Amino acid sequence: MAPVSEQNIVIGDEIISVRSAMGLVKMIQKDAAEMAGVFHGMNRSAKFRANWPNESDFAATNWKSFVAAVRQVYSERLGNPKTPRDEAQKMYLALLLERAWSAGQLAMGMAPDMQLQLSPATQQFEGDRRENSKIAERFGDRPNLRAKLKAGAAKMGTLH
Repeated sequence: MAPVSEQNIVIGDEIISVRSAMGLVKMIQKDAAEMAGVFHGMNRSAKFRANWPNESDFAATNWKSFVAAVRQVYSERLGNPKTPRDEAQKMYLALLLERAWSAGQLAMGMAPDMQLQLSPATQQFEGDRRENSKIAERFGDRPNLRAKLKAGAAKMGTLH
């Protein structure tokens, strides 16, 4: 059997290396993390800020909530004739790989990731001052254990 770096994957009538496929998957993750960073910078509650004071930590922990939005951005860019062909090809293959990965997980009996998806140009993404004050009234502005555990788990997942 050939080493992993020499194996190939057939996706969308193309043959690409495993290394290239992983790069495309990482491209989605990177773009989702960037969108998470934008979300972090929006109008968030004091409770949110207590739980997530650092944009990088938030993005590294919560990027999965922005994958659907990245899919939407890629789809829009694929429909734009001004998108450079090589960029369009990468986005197209990344979308195919992401869908194939999800289908493969389902076929193996793994539950799909049901993490809440957040999209730009929505009230949920932009934030709402009234909602933020309601959160402060109901829950205060102290960090909660769930966010600490989630952030800690994300950091443990990146240690090698």
